Amino acid sequence: MSETLFSGDAVKTHSNKMQGSNSHYEEIIKFLFEKPGKMVKRIPKKYLESYKKLYLLLSQELGTKLPEHSNYLGNNELARTIYERKYYLKDPKGRLLEKRPEDVFLRLATFIAAVESSEDLQIHWAKKFYGVMYHGYFIPGGRVIAGAGDLLRLKTLANCFVSTIPDDSIEGIYQAAMEAARTYSYGGGIGIDMSVLRPKDTPVHNAADRSTGAVSFMELYSLTTGLIGQAGRRGALMLMLDVKHPDAFEFIRVKQVPNWITKQVTQQCQWSGEFTEEQLRTIEKTVRENTQIRFANISLKITDEFMAAVNEAKSYPSSWLLYETIRVPRKDAYQNPQEGLHYSQGIPSKDISVDKLIKVFSSFAELQQYVEDQFGVELDKNDVMNPKQRDVHGDYFISTSLDSLEDLGSSSTDVTRRYFIRRAGDFMLYFAMSQTGEIRRLVNALDLWNEFIASNYRTAEPGMVFWDRMTRYSPSNYVGRPITCTNPCAEVPLEDGGACNLGSINLSRMVDDGYTDKARINWDRLKSTVATAVRLLDNVVTWNEYLNPLEKQRVAARETRRLGLGIMGIADMLNQLGLAYDSPEALTLMDRVMSIITNTAFQTSSQLAVEKGPSPIFNFEAYAQCPFYKEALTEETKAMIKENALRNIAIMSIAPTGSISNIVLGFEHDDRHYIGVSGGIEPIFALYYTRRSESFDNQFFKVFHPTVQAYLDLKGLQQASQSARSEEDLRQLLPAHFFRTAHHVKPEFRVKMQAVCQKYIDHSISSTINLPEDVHPEMLSRIYFMAWKEGLKGVTVYRAGSRFPILSVEGQKTEFQKFKEKTFVIRDKTAEKIFEVSGDEPIVLPDGSLTTIYHLVKEHRVQLSAS
Repeated sequence: MSETLFSGDAVKTHSNKMQGSNSHYEEIIKFLFEKPGKMVKRIPKKYLESYKKLYLLLSQELGTKLPEHSNYLGNNELARTIYERKYYLKDPKGRLLEKRPEDVFLRLATFIAAVESSEDLQIHWAKKFYGVMYHGYFIPGGRVIAGAGDLLRLKTLANCFVSTIPDDSIEGIYQAAMEAARTYSYGGGIGIDMSVLRPKDTPVHNAADRSTGAVSFMELYSLTTGLIGQAGRRGALMLMLDVKHPDAFEFIRVKQVPNWITKQVTQQCQWSGEFTEEQLRTIEKTVRENTQIRFANISLKITDEFMAAVNEAKSYPSSWLLYETIRVPRKDAYQNPQEGLHYSQGIPSKDISVDKLIKVFSSFAELQQYVEDQFGVELDKNDVMNPKQRDVHGDYFISTSLDSLEDLGSSSTDVTRRYFIRRAGDFMLYFAMSQTGEIRRLVNALDLWNEFIASNYRTAEPGMVFWDRMTRYSPSNYVGRPITCTNPCAEVPLEDGGACNLGSINLSRMVDDGYTDKARINWDRLKSTVATAVRLLDNVVTWNEYLNPLEKQRVAARETRRLGLGIMGIADMLNQLGLAYDSPEALTLMDRVMSIITNTAFQTSSQLAVEKGPSPIFNFEAYAQCPFYKEALTEETKAMIKENALRNIAIMSIAPTGSISNIVLGFEHDDRHYIGVSGGIEPIFALYYTRRSESFDNQFFKVFHPTVQAYLDLKGLQQASQSARSEEDLRQLLPAHFFRTAHHVKPEFRVKMQAVCQKYIDHSISSTINLPEDVHPEMLSRIYFMAWKEGLKGVTVYRAGSRFPILSVEGQKTEFQKFKEKTFVIRDKTAEKIFEVSGDEPIVLPDGSLTTIYHLVKEHRVQLSAS
């Protein structure tokens, strides 16, 4: 381990002058400690002094043992570029002070360890922290790498936060915008839920008379994000809306329907007379994609109530349904933040587990007769169809005093049983507060679902999070800190002011003797790395008690002490072990890996609670009610938590690891470092890409995924791999399981893999399922529906080409791409024109399913006629 770089704990002297060290560290020290910036005014003096002593001590020892020009990155240009642009320390003029990853690890290790309680602990843990980073066992999130120990600039060490719009008012709206701007200025991203804001065209009782709606204010937050600069990155933003909000349809379309800017630009180009209709469509699309809510990810909060309604519409089209339940009908649900009902925590959604479907009717008349015979109640269809006669969930309850109805198939004798009816798919869009009164719109859930799927197919947005499950499995909800939104990548649901504090275990480095018959996971190394990582991230939280931008964010850090411990390199680990990513054996192994990681992490947090004190809001009786605690943790872990409490209210999260997975050490062979692993829980995206080298007469070379290149070097296949002209040639060189890359793994298996990991994650997982450009629209529908049934908290689906045009081979178009450029007129049997669509435009069939003209032709369901 990295202890080989240090002689041990013998050195205890702390001189301000470097003895035996090279001038490289002298220059960094000069800028760090002789000319500090704003950060020193925010942090305790004792921590600053500890950091200085640790840095001087370890840099003195490290400086004598590292070559001036190390090749830690193994000539990986992508990793070098990421370090130079995002992570190396720079002086005020932007000149690089750090020149190698070891410099970064030293800065992070000494700064993060400086909050330990004694000098001995500080030295011990600084070396441990350095070790796990140097050997690629663990890497903290990007904001930690960029900010920890940089005394020149004031930065948060948290990746992202959530700010809640406090209420539906101009003051509340702009308070959230101010909080976002301040957060960006410290290097953080932010998530904001829009559900608190009244729908479009509702009364506002001021000069405007009518509200422009919740969706209209999304542009305010997007522009704020684009305006505030951050070195090496742009601020990240997530905007969410509850699926029950009356503006849900508009939210889905917000990036697709041209706004006034897009219309103005397109009209000006049209008036010039210099563009064809096809060019104008391209201009409109380009302007729309680059201006409308340009700087935000958007996601719908999906509820179990909504998904159940979609399932009804798919399973029982055009039918009427009779249910039995123990629920009391909810007549209204007025938003009142002062009394605890805040729509960003969720517009009330019913518990579908207590509803039992009794009977299905093909017509209202059939239902009407049955209800009269069984209940003695006469139904009036106008009353039943009136949204005001339904409860807030869209259910029409039947008044009855019957205690039991054995002939209805009920096994219950509970006198509190109630009965309600609904059309299959009925879903109530709902908003209510004293200023607006109630807004009720009864819609078919399948219409809203198809709108979402079609939008996702066209533009890869909005995303989808299953909010009921997120809320139900959120530990902080059980101790008085309810979540209101997620961070921009959606892997961490957070309370107002909460932050995600990320870091990832590199599973690729947990394998001994990889690519051999002796390949195995080093379980002791895994457990040790997890324990070190939890302590490191908890120390980062301590720093963020001082470095978070807003007071409420600093308070949230002290209260919940959230961590975001995740994984990366799963595909590299499986390849080394000889397992295909999409195999049953991989699922079984990942269940064990995640169980060990999570239980080790929670046991470490419990031990830290004894050593450093528990979270101030931890309450065992309340916390133990969370389903995650009951389902994911072993009895040993539960016993420790009951006895010792927890220092961190929530601990686990799997992030995309976009940057850090490209800079982490993935494999070592003959003293060569192979940098980079697969991100998060994703499969390897592609085995290789092709690059042109100007230094070798513009020849083209295959650049293989790093750990795949390690295998080729290990087996002496470098030359043969470069000579391979096709995938079939490569299959003669590489094991079959290497080819289970992003576009070869079935989407259904990706859902299953995420479900296995989700069981052990108290936050959430950010994962993208990549689909080919010509995938059928209903495949997206099936993936999202399966994700809900498998218990995922969210999933992202990206169809190739849904945002930017692609070509399969340079200069050539696929059959699908040719279709998407054509416009088709859909006519009925009488040849009456209905509407025009492009070849790739999702359309709804009479049975409620989605398709495109391309797929109808491919399936021989329609024939094209000349127009």
